[in-house]
Amino acid sequence: MKFQAKLNLLLFLAFIFGFAAINLLRPHSEEKSNLEQRDIMKQPVFTVDRFFDGEYTRDFDNYFADNFAFRTKLVQVGTNMKELKGIPFVDQLSIVFQGGDNMNVEQGNAAATSSSMYLLLKDRAFTAFNYSASAAEYYADTLNRFKQSIDPNVRVYSLLAPTSVEFTSNKDVKKFSDSQKDAFAQVNARLNDDIGKIDAYSTLADHKNEYIYFRTDHHWTALGAYYAYTKLVEQMGETPVPLDQYEASDIPDFLGTAYKQTLSPKLKSHPDTLTYYTPFIPYTYTMYTSANKPVARNVVDPKYAKLSSTYYAAFLGGDFPWGEITTDNNNGKRIVVIKDSYANAFVPFLLPHFSKVYYLDPRYYKGNLIDFVKEQQITDVLFLNNSTVARNTGISKILNEKMDVVQ
Repeated sequence: MKFQAKLNLLLFLAFIFGFAAINLLRPHSEEKSNLEQRDIMKQPVFTVDRFFDGEYTRDFDNYFADNFAFRTKLVQVGTNMKELKGIPFVDQLSIVFQGGDNMNVEQGNAAATSSSMYLLLKDRAFTAFNYSASAAEYYADTLNRFKQSIDPNVRVYSLLAPTSVEFTSNKDVKKFSDSQKDAFAQVNARLNDDIGKIDAYSTLADHKNEYIYFRTDHHWTALGAYYAYTKLVEQMGETPVPLDQYEASDIPDFLGTAYKQTLSPKLKSHPDTLTYYTPFIPYTYTMYTSANKPVARNVVDPKYAKLSSTYYAAFLGGDFPWGEITTDNNNGKRIVVIKDSYANAFVPFLLPHFSKVYYLDPRYYKGNLIDFVKEQQITDVLFLNNSTVARNTGISKILNEKMDVVQ
């Protein structure tokens, strides 16, 4: 081996081992990434059982990835590279392909995601919607199966939540996204007649110029959720509670999932404001962890935003397998919302109308959906999912699993 080749090898090894030594010896004190707006992985606890089942090594790998030397500076470099990687389409519009959010959950793995196309227009991010007829049909068939499997006296409703890309007026953004209105029409046409179809789409379209979607996050705002809620209770034959009956409060500087995925400086320089509406009816709320441990919570609480890596956790405290809310309303009506995270901002508005409000997140809930409805004496079931159910089959597969699982 020539001298220059040996020298290059020695320098390379010195760099690798030196960098490793720095990582092992330096203190790891950072708890949160301000750049990425998320918590930093803490060092996992070692046990023999966790080591041999592979859990410890997986957690340590994630810990090391979050705590290597000069990480923040390197992530910033990566962010700048990502800006260059984005495909400029027209003036002020670029396209970034990135690992998806939890809307793209796959069967059996709540953390698994598929790639998403983010459309960045000025200070706003959209997620492209790509319609799948087979996914839409599968979702409708799943809800039909559920309805046929429960007591016929239990009322079942379907509410499909459109995402923000549907209501943009920018023609260049529209070129990359299929019509969610048409997709929802296909789902509703396939649903059985005894399932109530909640037309949240039309009321959101009527209010599309209001702040009903976040710019840096894939969710609707609490205002958007409120408009959807009005359509549900109207179809139930009740009167929606006027929004001005709630006390409104703001949490500034919210950077959501779209920012975390793209780390776009344009999004960071124009954060969202999260407005929440505090329930006025007395209640108790218990959420249940993945170990089915009960934890007392508030339905809406700004402190959850500060304690979590996402401000959206102000609603229900975040995503959990299931929760139970007991109100002072003694009408005997009990609803369960089988949902994705869009329902988190929606559920608090249901309190004035039910004595019990439950939610189940099938991505994390381990029990049987049919059994839950029977055991909790549910009178109304609402399936609330965003348009992702009409572009991939992940949620539908999980719902079918949760109708088959034996507790």
